[in-house]
Amino acid sequence: METRFEADVMRVFERALALAPEQRDAWLRAQDAAPALIRRVEALLEREASLTRFLEQPAAADSAAQPRMPSAGDEVGAWRLLREIDSGGMGVVHLAERADGAYQQRAAVKFVRVDPLLDARRRAGLLARFQDERRLLARVEHPNVARVLDGGSVEGVPFLVMEYVEGLALDAWCERARLDTDARIALFCKVCDGVQAAHAHLIVHRDLKPQNVLVGADGEPRLLDFGIARLLDRDDAPGAMRTALHAMTPAYASPEQMRLEPLTTASDVYSLGVVLYELLSGARPYSLDGLSPAQSERVVCDTEPRTLRRALDAADLPLPERRARLARIGGDLERIVAKALHKEPARRYDSARALADDLRRWLAGRPVLAHPDSIAYRASKFVRRHRIGSAAALVALVAVLAAGATALVQARNARRAAADTELVNAFLVDVLKQSNPYATGSEITLGEALDDAAARVDERFAARPDLAVAIRTALGESMFARFRLEAAEAQLLRAREDAERLFGPDDRRTVTAIATLASVRKDQDRIEEAQALFDEALARIERSGDVAHPLYATVLNDVGVMHLVQEDFAKAKAYLERAVAADTGSSQRAAAEERARTLANLAQAARGTGDLDRADALYRQAQPVLEALYPQGGPHLAVILNNRARLAWVRGNRDEAIALQQQAVAMHRRSFEGDHAMVLVPMTNLARQSLDTGKLELADEWATQAAAMGDRLYAAQGHHYQVNAIAALAAVRIEQARLPEARALLLRAQAILARLDDVPESTRSFVSRLAARACAPDAECVD
Repeated sequence: METRFEADVMRVFERALALAPEQRDAWLRAQDAAPALIRRVEALLEREASLTRFLEQPAAADSAAQPRMPSAGDEVGAWRLLREIDSGGMGVVHLAERADGAYQQRAAVKFVRVDPLLDARRRAGLLARFQDERRLLARVEHPNVARVLDGGSVEGVPFLVMEYVEGLALDAWCERARLDTDARIALFCKVCDGVQAAHAHLIVHRDLKPQNVLVGADGEPRLLDFGIARLLDRDDAPGAMRTALHAMTPAYASPEQMRLEPLTTASDVYSLGVVLYELLSGARPYSLDGLSPAQSERVVCDTEPRTLRRALDAADLPLPERRARLARIGGDLERIVAKALHKEPARRYDSARALADDLRRWLAGRPVLAHPDSIAYRASKFVRRHRIGSAAALVALVAVLAAGATALVQARNARRAAADTELVNAFLVDVLKQSNPYATGSEITLGEALDDAAARVDERFAARPDLAVAIRTALGESMFARFRLEAAEAQLLRAREDAERLFGPDDRRTVTAIATLASVRKDQDRIEEAQALFDEALARIERSGDVAHPLYATVLNDVGVMHLVQEDFAKAKAYLERAVAADTGSSQRAAAEERARTLANLAQAARGTGDLDRADALYRQAQPVLEALYPQGGPHLAVILNNRARLAWVRGNRDEAIALQQQAVAMHRRSFEGDHAMVLVPMTNLARQSLDTGKLELADEWATQAAAMGDRLYAAQGHHYQVNAIAALAAVRIEQARLPEARALLLRAQAILARLDDVPESTRSFVSRLAARACAPDAECVD
């Protein structure tokens, strides 16, 4: 059955195909479609163009254009080819020996096939990139990665000289050595170590499978062909897509790889999960034999694999061995494999190292980090596939709102508190019943359920206005957390008004509504109004003598964060130090979390004032607190990783900074499904850091995602986060010499800035610097 996405792809593809080739790029850029859809259409158009060029050539043209592959006996640089040892779609591999007499050494020389349709300019560009990539690969030194020794090109054919590894493929070696489950996992962990070493240099393998891991006589695994797939996988060459397809083995490819989307290290983590699954069960998660590419994509992207136990039950293994493996495979190991094989990259392990660490915990009999998807997550996924399950997906919302509302209900005794909680829960459950798609005939989203709840508050709680205040405040906080700022503002304004009338100006319920409304104003870039509301909340707490309540430290922390965003570090430091002083030292979970957040924010203020040593000490003080509270990670821990990345960058530790930033982005994506400012900010940072370290392809990938997310988040009101993301993409376009696109992006950024009042100076200066670089004497420059 064709999915909606596939139908949209074909619709856009057919319309683009009807246009003249020179009109297609501009037309595609003008479409209001998801980036993944546009990439798929571009890939289809490129395949169509390549096929057309091929069919239009004379019969002998292909063989004439394809350079001759060297053969046995030829000398290539310092190497003499002995014999061919492998051949495939990407190239030919020869066993070679040193020919210059300097010393004796054997190596594997891999010649990479070049698309015969490349013109001279693109071929030259490809060879230049090949040399850049070869130098990058040569920096990867790890005992479990076959080293790159040399490289170059001969008669237009690029080649790599790699360490020659004699051994068996990983799966074959495990079978021959008759390894049990524990030994297989221990060996696999070494494979993960090698993958992690390459990932530290931001090199993605793209074709991990047992045949690309050889185990030598010493029992040590060595990864082959790291980075080879990337060498020709560039979309500026007509044959790039064809090469990319050759470089991918569908049985081990990640969902995003099957969809031809940009790849990150998370794709390799998925492929490692497939390899692990196969080592443990003797089968692969999916059977793709005989399927077309489109059918294979649907299987990998849309179906869940069999569990390990089911795969083992069906495995063609001797009964004693099958029983032994089944006895060792339990829930924890199943969960580890499932986490590595998650459809969504952000919900996999953050890195190959994290996967290996969890497996080593399992081997040692310690608790593992992998856990089943939460009920809320599984329900939300069900909603996407089955409209009838919409109400079920909102069950988690009941818990969140009920907890927030009843926490604000100040009952006189436990019996009254229990009765009030029942009233709140009954109301929210009723909202879910009214949201049943059987009744409405359409799918109900979380946002619509919140709106529905807000519309029913007055009617349902006419006799209990105190509970109405609690529910409106909880609704406002939930809307704010989902970045529905205008809706949150309406609920909080009403909650404040009613709380002040019912309970008085200094009551904690009134102050909570005011402080939350201030946070909404902050995220609306209405900084002066936010500051006034924060000051009002603090004054009321102090007047009431309620400074020992955690709310006081929380508000001080929130004011400090606002000044951090505005880069007024001295003022931020003053508020945050007051927040630290106001901390009561409670050991309760919420208090410990707030304490860690405040320390992390104070670290950011210290960094802003140039006190880098204190900043580092404060981050290191805060991080273990949050790691203990959230072993699986979470948004607050991700913020610390993001800020530690920025600190490492300032100190010149560029690789550490990018690694930390990638962890932060992955953790934020797990915490916030869909678009969110907490994902946008570190994603923009990662784009800029990748660009500054010369990783242009990676910078393009992150900046494109960030700019699109910023536009979706702030399409109506605009925000400096959006401007930063657009400017980051403009910076990438400048480096790519795509100046007209860069100027158009900067004009958009300037137009948004003109509508905003309170914008950090760093944002304005970043846009101005880029505008100066993008200007040319004959171009329309931005101001």
